[in-house]
Amino acid sequence: MLRAEAAAAGESASLTRQFAEGGSWREGERALADRLQADPADDEARFGLGMVRFIAAVETFGQHQYRFGLRAPETPLFPFLRMPVPPNPNPDVLTYDLQRAALQSFLDRLAAVEATLANIQDPDLKIVIDLERTRLDFRGTGTADPDATLMNVVRSVSPMAMPRRAKRPAAFEVAFDRADAIWLRGYCHLLSAGLEFVLAYDWHETFANAGGLFYPRIGAPERGSDRAGITSLPWIAGDGEIAAAVAMIHQIRWEPTEPARLAKVRDHLKRVVALSRDSWKAILSETDDDREWIPAPGQKNGVLPGMAVTQERLDTWLSALDEFDAALDGRKLVPHWGLEKGINLRRVLEEPRTFDLVLWATGHAAAPYLEDGPVISSDAWRLWQRVFQGDFLSFAAYFN
Repeated sequence: MLRAEAAAAGESASLTRQFAEGGSWREGERALADRLQADPADDEARFGLGMVRFIAAVETFGQHQYRFGLRAPETPLFPFLRMPVPPNPNPDVLTYDLQRAALQSFLDRLAAVEATLANIQDPDLKIVIDLERTRLDFRGTGTADPDATLMNVVRSVSPMAMPRRAKRPAAFEVAFDRADAIWLRGYCHLLSAGLEFVLAYDWHETFANAGGLFYPRIGAPERGSDRAGITSLPWIAGDGEIAAAVAMIHQIRWEPTEPARLAKVRDHLKRVVALSRDSWKAILSETDDDREWIPAPGQKNGVLPGMAVTQERLDTWLSALDEFDAALDGRKLVPHWGLEKGINLRRVLEEPRTFDLVLWATGHAAAPYLEDGPVISSDAWRLWQRVFQGDFLSFAAYFN
């Protein structure tokens, strides 16, 4: 039988919460790194250090977005642009090279977080943090914004889990444990896969022509770009932004200038699958029921409303992981709505060509990767959607 119990926080756990809710990331990283160096067996310090480094990575990336006046889109199609930064009345000019550098910096920081967390072994690990009190300094002033909280970041990237217009609670405590440390490693790999994919291509034309949809001051065109299109059209205002977004999609025709990164995308996604399995093993071995980030089917104290975990959902998710893994290996093919044959995803990543979003949507770009063989069935997708009440992708992002 599960029992509710308070987190038995040690010194490193208390320090982590203090640094998280105080916004003193640099001090926290130094203090926890010193503790870990003094006692390499202190998994609590190791977990705390990884958490502090992750929050600092989010804050640093958010500071970049604020500096250049990001206007965060509502659509989930641009996950790295959904940072809830405050309006900047005097943004700097953003260039393509600066944007790529920010993405690379975020990628490097995520790698450091994952490496920090990789050696955690303590099964009784637990660190409590209040996500509503974990404030971020997006303006870079040295003082955290009252409304810039880690919970608001969660709301921005996962509106189903916590609608942004929902009443804001006074507190949102989570008792993060070893399963969550494994989950965070997987999440770092998931984000890294997306970053490596974007950085594998040259998208300076798209940036030059469509960057103004998101940032008010886009720098002079680099590399001979023809800066004629989207942002200079006189009718782009209000509802015209929809047309601009459609035009931008048509401009996503990117050449793979760093193709080796796409093989890394596959490696990251393979690690996501493996770590998801490991995190669920850890979740199912828990004997407590304490403010769970991701609860087991028998745990009642999950912190995210609307994200109930049942045995059917867990079984379906673990089965879906097998399908994802087979697709990444090329053992199963990915279906396309307009094609009879399946797509070998492994070859897509290991034999890159021009990435043309429109031609991928129509199926023309998939032609070099079509094969005969077992295909992930439409029945599997219908099952996933039924079990997760039509929102499988939101749960997939949550379960990681």
